[in-house]
Amino acid sequence: MDLKDGDLVVTLPKVENIRVLSTQLKEGMVGVICQSSPSFDRVRVYAVAIEGQIYYLFEDEIIKLEEEC
Repeated sequence: MDLKDGDLVVTLPKVENIRVLSTQLKEGMVGVICQSSPSFDRVRVYAVAIEGQIYYLFEDEIIKLEEEC
């Protein structure tokens, strides 16, 4: 997945399995990529701003809201 700063993303059902965040993050929440971090165990990590909070999510926990035309 090719995400960059400013891209809109939607959380996937997998975020509801994160124990620490299970009460805060739900499937279908919209956020903005604010930083792309290096890979962790070969999976890219992104800083995502959702409802005024920054969450660090793996690329398999989010999906791009829209593809460019």
